[in-house]
Amino acid sequence: MSEAVTKSGSPDGETTDELLHASGPSQTSFEHRRVVATARRRLFGRGPEVKIGRYRIERRLGFGGMGEVYLAHDEDLSRKLAIKRVLDAKQTEVGHARLRREAQALARLSHPNVVQIYDIGEHEQCIFLAMEYIDGETLGAWLDAEPRPWSAVVQQFVAAGRGLAAAHEAGLVHRDFKPDNVLLSADGRVRVADFGLALGDEQPWLSRGITDHEDLAEAPISARASNVSVGVRGTIRYMPLEQLRDEAVDARSDQFSFCVALYEALWGAPPFPFASSRDRLQALERGVPLPPPPTAGARPPARYWRVIRRGLNKEPDKRWPTMAALLSALDDRARRRRRAAWIGSVGAALVLAAGALVVGREGQLDPCAAVERELEGTWDAPRRAALERQLGAIDAGHAQASRERVFAGLDRWSQGWVGERERVCRANAEHRIEPEFARLQTACHTRQRRRVEDLVGLLLEPGVTEQALANAVEAVAALPSTAACEDELSLHGVEPGPPGIINEVESLRRELGRAHELRLLGSVEAGLQLAEATHVAAVELGYGPLQAETLTELAYAELAAGSLETALERILQAIDAAELHHHDYLAAQLWIEYTLRSLIALDDETAGSFGLRRAEVANDRINAPARARARLAFAHGQLARLRGDPKAAEQRYRLAVELSEVEDSADQPSYLANLANLVATRDIDEATKLMRRAVLQAETIFGPQHPQTARLLYDLGLALRGFDVTNPEVPKLLERAASIWRNSHSRPHHDLATAEWLLGVLAVDRGEFDLAQAHALALAEIQAASLPAGHRDHGQPAQLLATVYSTRGEYELALTQINAALAIWAPADGEDDVVVLRLRTDAAYTLLALGRIDEAEAQLDQLLARVKDRPDQAIPVYLGRCEVALRRGDLDAASAELLPLDPIAASLGPYAFSHALLRALIDLRRGQLDLAARERLQQAHASMVFTTEQIDEWIDQLDVSPMELTALGLE
Repeated sequence: MSEAVTKSGSPDGETTDELLHASGPSQTSFEHRRVVATARRRLFGRGPEVKIGRYRIERRLGFGGMGEVYLAHDEDLSRKLAIKRVLDAKQTEVGHARLRREAQALARLSHPNVVQIYDIGEHEQCIFLAMEYIDGETLGAWLDAEPRPWSAVVQQFVAAGRGLAAAHEAGLVHRDFKPDNVLLSADGRVRVADFGLALGDEQPWLSRGITDHEDLAEAPISARASNVSVGVRGTIRYMPLEQLRDEAVDARSDQFSFCVALYEALWGAPPFPFASSRDRLQALERGVPLPPPPTAGARPPARYWRVIRRGLNKEPDKRWPTMAALLSALDDRARRRRRAAWIGSVGAALVLAAGALVVGREGQLDPCAAVERELEGTWDAPRRAALERQLGAIDAGHAQASRERVFAGLDRWSQGWVGERERVCRANAEHRIEPEFARLQTACHTRQRRRVEDLVGLLLEPGVTEQALANAVEAVAALPSTAACEDELSLHGVEPGPPGIINEVESLRRELGRAHELRLLGSVEAGLQLAEATHVAAVELGYGPLQAETLTELAYAELAAGSLETALERILQAIDAAELHHHDYLAAQLWIEYTLRSLIALDDETAGSFGLRRAEVANDRINAPARARARLAFAHGQLARLRGDPKAAEQRYRLAVELSEVEDSADQPSYLANLANLVATRDIDEATKLMRRAVLQAETIFGPQHPQTARLLYDLGLALRGFDVTNPEVPKLLERAASIWRNSHSRPHHDLATAEWLLGVLAVDRGEFDLAQAHALALAEIQAASLPAGHRDHGQPAQLLATVYSTRGEYELALTQINAALAIWAPADGEDDVVVLRLRTDAAYTLLALGRIDEAEAQLDQLLARVKDRPDQAIPVYLGRCEVALRRGDLDAASAELLPLDPIAASLGPYAFSHALLRALIDLRRGQLDLAARERLQQAHASMVFTTEQIDEWIDQLDVSPMELTALGLE
């Protein structure tokens, strides 16, 4: 019962009906008299006021088995307060005396995080306390109202903990700390109630032994009223073992209760099983709290688990020495102050260095004061200056923005690394963490430092390219967080190698890290060779976890090299090795990778579904970080898309975007782009907004001139072009993307090829065919230098040149290029592919233009058999067959070819003019041309997409006479 919190009710307190109902004989005598007196005054305007001591009682706020709380008014001081009457029928004179002593001690305690006691007295043989009245809610209600960020939860508990600590210093023990005994006022202040008094238990004390309450297993955390009481005061859910056994309790018992409540608030589950009170007792006797489960939102840092776990120790002596020590370990601000104090002391330490040498014999040097020097040779002033000189020589459009992001990322990493190294060093020196855990964390920090040292070293090597600089932005963004070394499960999960090979293992891990950085910087072949050599050495060494790691890097190197089938086989081999040797974090990462590759690259629903199920289990086991959970959500979205469930896919994509915001993930632009593509099928405006957001995110993460940003500009431009080919923003976006790619590369590269193709397409759209030809030829040159002979992309310049030559009327050249594209794409994609069908149709029309009627007819006959049930592809085939018949003078056959199109004449789009001209010409030559057909032709002519030159040439091919032109209205 939260005695000082306002309860809901009418604005004026109780209604008269409520008072009359409450006046029954079941009420206590005082409450009965209060109800009757209040009702009489309401009904008749007279009657005595009800008071406890000098305090006028207004209404009851709440009651429980041990007490009742009233809202009262202190007329002397003109203020509201809460009055608690203690109703313990078993209370003895000794008990009364104890309550008085503790209440008096608490009354003397004035602390902003403790409910203030103003007065203590007796009323009708019951002790009462007059205390601060708080208009607000309990911490329990605040937690239940909505999901709270872990930082806000810790902040509230630290404030409550300060109140506990103040009471402990005054010699008081709470005995029943829980969220419902912490009050939050409307102004946000946190106060703890019921110190040491146990006056607010919601159930009576029971003298019998502990009994089972099986329903507690199903009760949510919010069901804190399901408290089971025993022959001791308190709430079983939060009690330490000594309190459950009715042994002596002290401030460390409150610490245990505090840690139980904080654990539940942070991770949404109890730290000890609680299917029944008996289960809880057995769990406390075992003394092993459950590791924190996965959370839906941002995961609380692992350091909180270590702090809380110590407070949950079965033995009071092994908990934190004081509540203040526990709060210091929890409070981020205290951690930041300690770090700031250390940094501030560096200058003074330098000034006093000579003196320190003298006093050093008597005093003890701080072993953690120089951890920053461990970064010498990794990321320090000389290395920074050297890298500035090296990267400053690169002249690319993105170079300045990329340099800024590389340096800023390395600075952020180094600051975080120094802070974490010092924290671990001090915690170890002060014996606040286990020595083995400190050793593992230090080894983890060393591996991270060496990885950064190698990354910077590779960037300092001669001949670094503009592409390496662009890749460096992504490599720095992918550096592991220094907080990753806090995760106890990841550090303890892998069996360490035998002492005799530890140095060799670390040496090979460093080589593997170098292979990783080579790959990220674009030196894929060199990285692959180094990874293969490291794997061979790992196999010879016989250390299983390292073999799993080398297989993983081999898999990623094969992916970067484009060998998908080999890469997937390597991934499965790495998973087998990781699971065999309990490398759980690596296995979880690999299952996600396998799933995404199966779903995205292969459209393999079966393999993707299997992989996703394994990935879920593996990541649940390790309490996966937010980035992994975002990738899992994205994988779910990909699977739903493959299964034809766009609604489920959209929900999962949105979850991936939300989770990626937690760690400012570089994956977010990709998630947004995929979401935009999905949403575009139902809401073009929202899809455009999402794609623009993806571009902005990429500009922030990678820079406005980075090739990754260009890719998203390209996607946005193509999406807008699909919605409206005339959108004036489309060429600007696509030209900007092409410009970024052209300025980012000086050697043949896939991005450069895409840029030339884009610029060629845009030139065709503008009718600048000479320029389009130049881009097509440049595209062919880039591809010849960068792609193997049989690569499918060689069809792109051929298709672009075919369009240019056909538009110019150079039909022999156009036919040669069409056949060149078909020779590449038809074997690879099949004759039913949309692009192949379009090219076959273009070939038939080109043959018609060349007067090769029989060849054109044979081509169109073959096409019709394939496209009869595909209206979009069938329209130009019917029109082409009509033209064949018309040029042969067979008007009936020509008319028959148009019959399937006549009913949909109004919706033929770009084919509307061709249909209208052919139908009108047939009718004219039959002597049946009417005014309606002539008007349809005029309308189609006004909105046609062909140039005048193209129309004139086609009319010549159809042998239309001047008289016919006049009759058709086309003169």
